[in-house]
Amino acid sequence: MNCAYFLLGVVIGFCLQNISFGAVEPRRYDGYRVVTIEPQKDSFEKIDALLASYQLDIWRRPSVVKASYDVLIAPEIWDVMTTAFDKAGAKYVITIGNVQQLIEKERFRRTPRRVRRQPRRFSLHRYHTLDEIRRWMYHFSRANRDIVKRVQVGISYQGRRIFALKIGVPSANVTKRIIWQDACIHAREWVTGATLIWLSRKLVKGYREGNSDIDRYLTEFDWYILPIWNVDGYLYTWTKDRMWRKSRSEAGSYGCYGVDLNRNFETPNRGAGTASDNPCSEVYHGPKAFSELESSSVQKFMLKKRSHLAAVMTLHSYAQYWLYPYGYTSEHSPDNDELERISSEAVKAMHKKHNAVYKHGTVSDIAYQVSGGSIDWSYRELCVKYTFGVELRDTGKHGFLLPPRYIIPTAEEYYEGLEVVVRQLLQESRENERSSFCTQRRGRA
Repeated sequence: MNCAYFLLGVVIGFCLQNISFGAVEPRRYDGYRVVTIEPQKDSFEKIDALLASYQLDIWRRPSVVKASYDVLIAPEIWDVMTTAFDKAGAKYVITIGNVQQLIEKERFRRTPRRVRRQPRRFSLHRYHTLDEIRRWMYHFSRANRDIVKRVQVGISYQGRRIFALKIGVPSANVTKRIIWQDACIHAREWVTGATLIWLSRKLVKGYREGNSDIDRYLTEFDWYILPIWNVDGYLYTWTKDRMWRKSRSEAGSYGCYGVDLNRNFETPNRGAGTASDNPCSEVYHGPKAFSELESSSVQKFMLKKRSHLAAVMTLHSYAQYWLYPYGYTSEHSPDNDELERISSEAVKAMHKKHNAVYKHGTVSDIAYQVSGGSIDWSYRELCVKYTFGVELRDTGKHGFLLPPRYIIPTAEEYYEGLEVVVRQLLQESRENERSSFCTQRRGRA
């Protein structure tokens, strides 16, 4: 690739990424395609460099499960890119022919305001705006105030409060163990937030109906459920750009915005793997660890709860993976065998529900090496052994634009896997829930 070709790619890529920042209307994706690119064995580096030079939005990167890229390509550069793929000897297949059509199918008729204020009539079969979700959380917690409390766990760059639901049967035991779950740290991964909203109602409904398992779950544990972590970015996906991923802070002097919050945690090997120091990159890790209010404020909240945390579950999409530490290195954690066993049981339970196939393994083994992720930080710094990241549906047919009809099946199968973890916790003592990494570190101190 000559210098002029490279510079042209940088300019076009920058313009395409930032064209919507000053727009009044939401960015449209008419004619945009998602392609699956299968490089030859010796051409992965060439394709990496090509995609980076045009700053294309890589939806999915090569892994041991699927050695291909899913990439969003604008119609303006379609001919240029396909010519470059041909020259590199890479095969490509169009997975999504018109991204805008999927975006429009994704948004159901809006819920009337009178329904939004009645938590029982809040639809679980559609995606909701940030305002609708916040209203629902408020009314849901008030309607179930004996076991549900809305809790502020952080704050965003633009000053929005980050809320979680605390669900559990009140107990005189002030040291109840905590199961933490979060979603939408990447703004465009809507199905993750919808899944945790479904889970919140599942727990409360089951408790009200006398489900003995759920009764025990809520008696033994306090459940902290954070459906929308990246609140600024999530709002932006509804008002400006459906495909937005990062936070909305100002990033550098190039007119670029946002940090990948799941690259902004403190882990070794900062910048290694799929993390970047380029402020315009989709995986920009920020100027330093915890530089962003979203990550630093929630981090402080979680640190206060550290001695009570029994499990940390973080949801992403898409790929259908059940992941555990580490991501920042190819080395395995001291608890790898146990985490592998639980993960294997979890994906089997998920498959039994709707026949969806989930792969399991460490982040670096199954997905790719990545530093600054919340999973590794939770395992190493919060000392939570049972730390998992779940990449929900699908495997690429719809990507981040999973149609609403799949929300419930996705949530139901996630619940089956989650129960495997909860049943393990019920058998554990508090001390055994600490990660062996922390236990060994304490022994060396």
